[in-house]
Order: sequence, then structure tokens, then C-alpha cells
Amino acid sequence: MSFFEVAVNAPLPQTLTYGPPEFSPVPVPGMRVLAPLGGRLVTGYVLAVLDEAPEGVEVRRLAETLDDEVLFPPEHIPFYRWLASYYHHPLGEVIATALPGGIDVRSSLCVRLTEDGREPLAALAATAEASSPSWLARLLEAGELSAAATAAARRRPKEQRLLAGWERKGWVSVARGLSTAQVRRKTEAVLSLVPDAGAAPLKPSERRTLELLRELGGDRGPVPRRALTAAYGGAGAALAGLLRLGLVRQGERQVYRDPFGETPPFFPPPEQLSPEQEQVLRQLAPAVDSGGFTPFLLHGVTGSGKTEVYLQAAAAVLAQGREVLLLVPEIALATQLEAQFLSRFGERVALLHSGLSPGERLDQWLRILRGQAPVVLGARSAVFAPLRHLGLVIVDEEHESAYKQADGLRYHGRDLAVMRASMAGCPVLLGSATPSVVSSHHARQGKYTPLALTRRVRDQSLPAVEVVDLGHSERLIAEPFFSVILAEALEKNLAAGQQSLLFVNRRGFASSYMCRDCGHILRCRHCQVSLTLHRGRNRLLCHYCGYSLPAATVCPQCRSERLAGLGIGAERIAASVATLLPAARVARLDSDSAGDRREHLAVLKAVRQGEVDILVGTQMIAKGLHFPGITLVGIVWADSTMAAPDFRAEERGFQQLTQVMGRAGRGEMPGRVIIQTHRPEHHIIQLARDNEYNVLFEREIALRRELGYPPFTRLINIKLSGPEEAEVERAAQAVASFAEAHPACRGSNPVQVLGPAPAPLARLRDRSRWQLLLKGGDLGRLHQLARAILHEARPTLRGRELRLALDVDPEDMM
Repeated sequence: MSFFEVAVNAPLPQTLTYGPPEFSPVPVPGMRVLAPLGGRLVTGYVLAVLDEAPEGVEVRRLAETLDDEVLFPPEHIPFYRWLASYYHHPLGEVIATALPGGIDVRSSLCVRLTEDGREPLAALAATAEASSPSWLARLLEAGELSAAATAAARRRPKEQRLLAGWERKGWVSVARGLSTAQVRRKTEAVLSLVPDAGAAPLKPSERRTLELLRELGGDRGPVPRRALTAAYGGAGAALAGLLRLGLVRQGERQVYRDPFGETPPFFPPPEQLSPEQEQVLRQLAPAVDSGGFTPFLLHGVTGSGKTEVYLQAAAAVLAQGREVLLLVPEIALATQLEAQFLSRFGERVALLHSGLSPGERLDQWLRILRGQAPVVLGARSAVFAPLRHLGLVIVDEEHESAYKQADGLRYHGRDLAVMRASMAGCPVLLGSATPSVVSSHHARQGKYTPLALTRRVRDQSLPAVEVVDLGHSERLIAEPFFSVILAEALEKNLAAGQQSLLFVNRRGFASSYMCRDCGHILRCRHCQVSLTLHRGRNRLLCHYCGYSLPAATVCPQCRSERLAGLGIGAERIAASVATLLPAARVARLDSDSAGDRREHLAVLKAVRQGEVDILVGTQMIAKGLHFPGITLVGIVWADSTMAAPDFRAEERGFQQLTQVMGRAGRGEMPGRVIIQTHRPEHHIIQLARDNEYNVLFEREIALRRELGYPPFTRLINIKLSGPEEAEVERAAQAVASFAEAHPACRGSNPVQVLGPAPAPLARLRDRSRWQLLLKGGDLGRLHQLARAILHEARPTLRGRELRLALDVDPEDMM
């Protein structure tokens, strides 16, 4: 009998061994299975077939094989194992993260009301309404709680004890069921003629249906039933007779949901490349032609034609019968690049990003897995695309922190892209107008091969930049967020029939809401952050947990109704522009205004077609987008780009300013940029104005060398959280003491322990947060200490709902 190594989708650090299922086909590596775990069933992933089971282990049989074909390539299993080891994350959860969402199957508990319990629980709800669980009314009304509601109740100790007592009394029963996958493959009914079928007397409608089936099918294979009934209204009734006579057979086949919506605009290839583009492609050609892992860093100024380099390199790889993976940091960039890649490669392109519906994402995954889409374009999670013959990996805007996953499996998409290329033995091309300091250091040290595009295509000039000192420049009285200089520039640009872009680094209408009588700032009741006013929704919103209040509220401190919004956001700037220039067609692009992919595409299309005069937005419009009609860029308040408590804050401020400035003057007309700031003398403002990337790099690398930050060391952030701050603090102190006593923190090149301290955002979603930082130059010792904290220190921590998580190579210290 064969045995199977399985990684289950559960927080287990090790894989498990199972026997074959009794009433289901035998699985192979790359398939999903339903596996018993304790008293429940969970989705598992087959990693290997074993000849024998480990000694002394009781082996249970798998319950069911869930797939009839592999769902992930078996050759990707070493990549998943490396991920689990490097990021200290359970292997089964790594694979679940990699696969399309909504396809898991697991058993779950469900609370059901019994006849004996209906009367006493109704009386309890009536007499103890304030103290009874919030879900009791739902249980009485529906007769049961959903699996999710049951799980939530069982996670709270008080409610778990309550349910156990009611179960003993026979008032409720707790039953186990199987939750089915939320997303399934889409199929359609198809019809075909039965060859050599005998003759039979037919009705006119049946003869017409047969003729139509021959006409639509021919050599093209089965005909969709809906196409037949659409072409002839009588076909539906006629088919019943034809199927009964055996003249026609009906089957089903999988169809793919269309992720593109309306047809994207067509972008023809340029008539000729710039000399620098040709030089870069010549440097890439040997690695593309011969294969082998070679990392490149392409530093190209904004508008220098990096996308065309990607397209040309991808075409060369496809000509060799290999595959291409292109990552972008955000969906906004994916939607623009998909039009260019579709124009060049057509149906060979697949998309993978969170803007797709779960069904669309599953379909795209299967197209890639079956070799039907050798070009994959997507955001961070596309790094897991099931490509089997990878020939080139491209990471656009490689400096972006958006490549880092913030929770769960906290991976970095760029770093995984480099590892995938290394394991696949193919080149990887990292591109940016403002490369990360770490990547530039690698290029200068010879770890990456540097490539450069120093000029814009067609010899376009970089935009002229003007810095406006908000402390000393005249501002509009009616619209104080606009200097007279910026307001006049917007008016002139509008009169000239040219487009403008305004960048503001915050969502909403006002970043805080203050009582005019007592000065109290309204805060989220679950997080230690101020609520943001969203005037379009007429609500105050927490951007971290989603808690909201009506804007027409009273001060909780003094009960005053005199409340006012303070600060700026994209919504407020868009409203101010509409007031300032009522004739202008103003659009806004941020995560509030473009809640789904179609809204997002509609705004981009309107800008591209000249139907928008002024585009206002957040980081979504700050990078990569190419709008030739935009000649003026206004940065409303540059100071907000450099305010984070992070050693990378100045690097990111420079990158964001440079990227936003690069949206101006990408067409026939020259561009102009106006930067509004209270700190015009700040070196980041001046370096961005003068496009002095190399000066920024030398300054940053000297500081990091002196202070011992990446790229000279590596970091792991230990995050602890829980509902009680005192318990979280005690746990953080205990972990720090354990770490400092560990051998990795002694001897030569020891690991440093910084902290513990409260996180800058000290409370989120009703959980207090503390953290400590491990810093070291020896990666092996750093991971040795991290493993010890997870497996030795974490089990000893005591506290209600206390959580400890590791963030390897953190990007966000908040």
C-alpha cells in the first residue's frame, strides 16, 4: 500500500502521513484531498507518495480525493517548502495562500436549536436581553447558527461555556457538517450529432434543429446548447425528441469566465526603439537566449520606455516556447499594462490579482496550469502562478512596499519573484525609476547586473519642477489647500485644453473630526486612531477596522453638536477643485471611488480619452500610469510622504515624489510640476526636484551602514497582540528576555534585540499591540532565534487570546 505526505490547511509546522482513500481515486502530488485531523476533516495537499509510513505512527486513511487533475505543479513543491521555512509559516497554509481562494473543503460545527430548548431560551432572551449573547436572537429565529457564527461563539470562552451548558441540558445540539467550496469550475451544456445514427421520422422543428446543429458545429466540435436555442427558438423543445431518438448527444465542458470586461484599448508597437532601449535589450539577450538565473536591475527614468523593454523581452522568451511572469505592485498598474500586453500577445495573456472575482481567478489559474496562457500579468499574489516552463520573470516598480503582504503569510512578492527565477533557472528583470536602496546596493556590489535608461523616449524632457513654500506663499482664502501659484496653473492648463493631476496622500474628506467646543478628536472605539470623514457617504470611518459613525453625531466628551473636519484627503481636494474651477470635469481615483475593477477601468478610460480635465487621487495614480495628455502635476502637500516612523521614510518620500512627478509631460507637450510643502529646504524635496537619485542613494547607504540597517543586516519583527495591554506587555517582555538569553545573541556577530515597545499603532481592532525587532548580519543565527521563539517561547506565553506573529524582512513597522 502506498502512503502520502500531506500538508493540511491548518496551523501545523509539520506535514502528516496518510493512507489512500477507501472509496475515492488514489491522489498524486499536486492534488487536494480531504484529510482527517483530530475529530474534523480539512483540505490537504499531496506533496509526495511514500513507500512506507514512519515507524510508530498510526496512519489514518484519507477521506476523499478532491481533484481529478493536479491543481498545482508538483515541481513547485520545493518552492512552497522554502517559503514555509524562510517565513516560518505552516506549509499547508502556504499552499492555501498560493492557490485561488474559495476552493477549500472542511468540516465545521453548527449549533442547532432543539424543541426542548426553544421555550427556555426564548424566556432567557426576553428576561436577560442585555447580557444574552448577540447571536441568541438569530438562533431563535433561524433555528441554527451558521458555521462561521458557531466558530466565532466557540472562540469566546464565556460563550463556549454557555453553549456547553445548553448542550448538556438538551437545549441545543452541536452537529458536524461539511462546508463545500464557494467557487466551482463553470461548465456549459454542449450538443453534438451522433455519427451513423439511424434514420427516423422527424417533425419539422427537429429537422431544422439538426440542420442548424450541422451548420454551427461542422468541424468545430460540440455546439453550446445556449447558442443553438438562441439561433432557433424551437430548438429547446425539439432537442428532447432528438435526444430520445439517439440522434443527438448532450455533454458538458468547462468554460472560462472573462476577466477583462470590455475590450481594452489597442496599443500598436512603436515604429522604432530608442538607442538606450536597443542597448538594454542587447544586454538582456544572452541571458534570455541561453537561460540560467541572472538577476538584472533596470533603472529607467519615468517615461523612458521600460514597458516596451518588458514587451520585447517577453516576445523573445515566447518565441523559444517558454513562459513569462510579470508582477506589478497594484491593480491600477495591472489594468494599464494588461491593455499593452493584450495588444501584443492576445489570448496568450492571463491575469491574476484580487480585482478578479473568485471564479475568474480560478479560471485564469486553470488556463495557466494547462499551458493555455504562457504570459501571466498580476499583482503580488501572481508570483504563485502555476507556470511550468518559466523563461523570464519581470518585477515592475520593484521598490514598492505594496509587494509585501501585511498579514497571514507575510511574503515579499519581489523577493519571491527572484527566488522563483532562481529555482526555474531563468533571468529576472527588476525595473524602477526609483530602485530600492537595497536593490541598488546589490547592483553596485555585482549581485545584480545593472541596466539603465537615462532619457525619456523621443527625447522628451523631464518636467520642470517648482517648489511652493506654503508657509510664505499666498494662498486662496476660499480654498486654503491651494497656493495662488497652483490655482492659477490649474486654471491656465484647463483653458489650454490640457489635463492636470493632483496628488494627495490620504483618502477621505478630512483626516480627523474635532469638537469645536472642547477640542476632542473623535476616535475609533476599536482602534487608537482618529476617524476620517467621508462626506460622500456622510460617515466617519476607521480605515483600519471599518468601524463607522454617522457624520451628524455629537461629541462623546461634551455632547456638543459643533464638530468639524480637519486635514485633507482626496475627496476634499476633488470637492475644492470643483468649487475652484466649476467648468472642469473632475474625477477621483482612490480605493473609495474605485471600489471595484470596472469602476477603476472606467476612470482610466475617461482620462485616456480626454473626458477628464483634472484627476485627483492617492497612491493609486502615483506610479506607472501613462497619460500623454497630462501636462501639469500638483502635489498638494508633499510633507505627508515623509512622516512615517521608519528608517525607510526618506527613501519612500523621494520615491513617491519622483513617481508622481513622472506623470507629467509624457506626450507631445512639456510637463510642469508644482510641489506644495511647509519644508522647502528639506533635502528630500530638493533631491526629488533635481532628480538626484544617486545622491539620495549615497546618503541613505552611508546612514544604514553606520546604524546597521538593511542591506547590511536583516530584520525580523516579532509582533504580539491581545485584548489586554498588560498581558501583551508581559508577554513581549518575556519574549525579549528569552531572546536575549539565547545563544544566537552571544558570541561573534550576535543577533540584536531591539525593544520591546508598543507598536506605533498601539491598538487596532480591540487588540493591544507590542513588538520587538531582531537585527543581525548572520541570517542563519537570525532564523535560528526566530524558530526558538516560535517553538519554545510562544507555547509558554500566558494571556487571553494572545497572538505572536513573525514578520521576516518587514516593510511596515506600524
